[in-house]
Amino acid sequence: MADAKEHVLIVGTGLIGGSVGLALRRSGHQVTGTDASKQHALAALEAEAIDDACDDLDTGIRTADIVLIATPVGEVLATVEAIARSAPAGTIVTDVGSTKGHIVAEAQRLLGPERPFVGGHPMAGTEGEGITSARADLFENALWILTPTETTDAAAYRRINTLVTAIGARTLALEPDEHDRLVALVSHLPYAIATALMAIAGDEGDPRVFRTAAGSFRDVTRTAGSNPRVWRDIFSTNREAVLREIDQFASTMARLRDAVDGGRWDDFDALVESAREARKRFPAKGERAPVDPVTLEVAIPDRAGVLAEITTTLGSGGINIEDISVDHTPSGGVLRLLLDGHDLVAQAAVLLETHGFRTTVVEER
Repeated sequence: MADAKEHVLIVGTGLIGGSVGLALRRSGHQVTGTDASKQHALAALEAEAIDDACDDLDTGIRTADIVLIATPVGEVLATVEAIARSAPAGTIVTDVGSTKGHIVAEAQRLLGPERPFVGGHPMAGTEGEGITSARADLFENALWILTPTETTDAAAYRRINTLVTAIGARTLALEPDEHDRLVALVSHLPYAIATALMAIAGDEGDPRVFRTAAGSFRDVTRTAGSNPRVWRDIFSTNREAVLREIDQFASTMARLRDAVDGGRWDDFDALVESAREARKRFPAKGERAPVDPVTLEVAIPDRAGVLAEITTTLGSGGINIEDISVDHTPSGGVLRLLLDGHDLVAQAAVLLETHGFRTTVVEER
């Protein structure tokens, strides 16, 4: 668990910010909240998602160790600019935005090295909105992506990683652009599909459409009920990756249509079987790690960006880091990575050693 005395300021007390606040308070942290709407901040206070509500960012930032920005994506950088004007040196800043490339680059530029920025994105949520939909267990077993770069402060990264795992999430490190490419497929494209399906259903003009819709239709279209403003910001800040995935989806749908139209059932079967096999690669729902904790020690040289290099290398290989710590030496240090299971540790060791790092497996007692 992170230091229970650590003070977190949450900017934006809606669904995600409120859920983070509930979870942090449950794990012993002190939480202050602020919001562009004073009523929203007071509602979060009444819901016990925060310990205190402050009217403005400048007031809340004075005593905060960590500032977590939970505003809509389109407001993140304006918030960062305000933080840069008033936050004392040493303040760590993170966010929960659904796109990362532009945000991380600009936030690091605006805040400079004195106020470290660690980009983040929890892969969790509901179709609900606002503090009334917030839940303390929203991040239990959920993936929380962190997006360090070669200039990310190593100590700040470790503190954010510890904070996130303290509320039950599992972290995965990805480069910002790689994050945007992946979430365009697994998050942004599904929203586009849900929106298109509901638009077609709505245009049908037959009320029996909704009466006959089974669970699968409801599941597929769940996100179509989300706030359009939120998704406009997401699509505009991840435009190229979203368009690429929409084009890929359109191409695959055209392939499926051509197979049906031409009666080419071998092509149809091949596409369906390919999707069926891919579906089997999903991990079991609710899978919790670590069930078999093993530590991988990595000798690290004393050079800038080495932590980001290691974490993003593992992240690109789909390897989750359960916990992380560093012992410093004059020549560099030893990075200790807690991973789940011997097979995963073996994969991580091979991956890192191909990048020139020396590794040692240490059994947990």
